[in-house]
Amino acid sequence: MTRLLLAVTLVVSIGITAYLWLDTSGAPPTKMTAEQSIQQPSPDVAEYKPSTPASTPRNAQHRPEEPDIVQTSMAPTLSYIAADYAEQIQHPSYSIPIPSKQSPYLHWNRYVSTPMPILDGSVKAALKLNQYRYFYPENIQASLITPASFNHATVSVIDVETNRELTRLNVTETQWNIEPEADWPIELRLKAALNFDGGDDVLTADFRLYQPIAEVKGVKPVFGRGPDMVIPLVLDIDKSGIYRVRANLFTADDQPVAALTSKTRLSEGEQTLALRAFKAAMRGYGDEWQLKDVVIERMSGYPGERAQFGISPRDYYSLGTFDTRQLSDEPYQMNEQERMQLEFLQRAAQQS
Repeated sequence: MTRLLLAVTLVVSIGITAYLWLDTSGAPPTKMTAEQSIQQPSPDVAEYKPSTPASTPRNAQHRPEEPDIVQTSMAPTLSYIAADYAEQIQHPSYSIPIPSKQSPYLHWNRYVSTPMPILDGSVKAALKLNQYRYFYPENIQASLITPASFNHATVSVIDVETNRELTRLNVTETQWNIEPEADWPIELRLKAALNFDGGDDVLTADFRLYQPIAEVKGVKPVFGRGPDMVIPLVLDIDKSGIYRVRANLFTADDQPVAALTSKTRLSEGEQTLALRAFKAAMRGYGDEWQLKDVVIERMSGYPGERAQFGISPRDYYSLGTFDTRQLSDEPYQMNEQERMQLEFLQRAAQQS
């Protein structure tokens, strides 16, 4: 998993623009809200106050007093970002600790449904899919979530690019199971024309369908190398290219530990790719481990080419017992790019 470079343009009132790089280790960037940005008046900028005349002519037009202009400081916000970035780069990007079970690393394929007003806004409803990405030939499972009294529906799957209807079902239940065809495109839309006691309405939900181009065949015995526990993952590759493989390390009792990432070029056939878990990320846990949530991605090789995905036939792979005390205690050494980003953030915080 590569580090994500986020350029945030901060324009202060005196017209100074600074660019901040925020490292998110492949995770979604943290959004700073106005409430989270603590701004304090700058002590070296005097407040502007208009002068008051000694007397005002009787017929002079009243002018409202101009508001005070206060220069604000970005130092607290920049200091927070610099400290947060310094904490992140204590761990390598190939082994990021998972702080909680709500981490986005654990829900890479979750479909988030949004209730929408229906029947002229009198009630809400939503189409819910059991996942966002599907892999042929697995079935598409969907359901209708609403308190309204439902009668029946016409459910269609539509090609998003051409708007062509690929299949249609007439249903009276609120849970649907749709069998895809091998020639369906990637970008698809589920459309439900719904009939309620109070009238008719339509809901849609977009999803994706992939033809898998790789598959996990198993895991070889893990071993130690320096500060890392190395996990050799065996893959069957249908199409050569640059692959990024992501997986989550768990304890034997299902406690999430770290998000692991490896990227390399793989040829067709059976290949072995090594995932690495950094010792510091495993500190404080037991000695029995398992691998879950394996994602195989063949990355785009040229502009316009879509990423492709592989599958993992098992939900988890037991890694057995591994004592992390056999690993070295050397700390992670940040690379030159990380060092330069950290120094820039620290200087920006000091100069604000």
